[in-house]
Amino acid sequence: MTNEAQTVAELAVRAAGAPASVKTESGREFLVVPKDYQHHDVTLPHSLDVKMPKAIEQSVTLQNADALKQYLSRFKGDNSIMFADIASSRIVGALDYHGPEQGALVKHKATLDLPYSEEWKIWSAIDGKLMPQLDFARFIEENAPDVRSPDAATLLEAVRDLQARRNVNFIQAVRTDSDNESFEFTDNTEARTKADLELPTKFLLGIPVYFGDPDVEVHAFLRWKLEEAKLLLGIKLHRAEHVRQAAFKLIVTDAMEKTSLLAVFGKLG
Repeated sequence: MTNEAQTVAELAVRAAGAPASVKTESGREFLVVPKDYQHHDVTLPHSLDVKMPKAIEQSVTLQNADALKQYLSRFKGDNSIMFADIASSRIVGALDYHGPEQGALVKHKATLDLPYSEEWKIWSAIDGKLMPQLDFARFIEENAPDVRSPDAATLLEAVRDLQARRNVNFIQAVRTDSDNESFEFTDNTEARTKADLELPTKFLLGIPVYFGDPDVEVHAFLRWKLEEAKLLLGIKLHRAEHVRQAAFKLIVTDAMEKTSLLAVFGKLG
């Protein structure tokens, strides 16, 4: 099978050295000149039909749920669908998924890996871990804006007590009538005076799970341990995975409503 250049050369030979203008089947036009049978493409700009691909090959990674909804709404088709993987916090929009009688192309995808909020990452990092009382006091002080209960005054008082009682020997802990934890200790700097330190045992946090989301309520409990007369403290988040899954499902449901696309829980293979 000859190409366009060969066709033009053959026509030029037939022209017996006379300049000739030749059009090919594809619509291109060539000017053939006698010297060495050279040819020049003189096709008018934009005069040829542009052949579009039969399928769009495009894979985009989006950074928040709003961007995913906007992208899917713009490029969706009759067979578009979303896959929501709850384990990895990932939503994949397959814009060219198969229909009832078609094979799946899945060449055009939009992927959202939901990023956790800074607050969620900070509190999750200490979940279930114990730390020296001064480190715990500093953590609570730095992240007090995330705590809805106890109130700021109560929390600040507890933090100050922790920071002030560094050189003491803790003896035991007693649960009070107010459901707080009272830690008995002897103060080495005051002739072993016996006293106590009271801390709240329950916390209510207001933090977003994913970046850009509204705050959700997360319950947490005080955890502690006496080790060689020293007090170790920490926080245990209550049913944190349930809270995360609930937040993920809300995002998927909202994406379904805003894009009018079906979402199924699972992975796109």
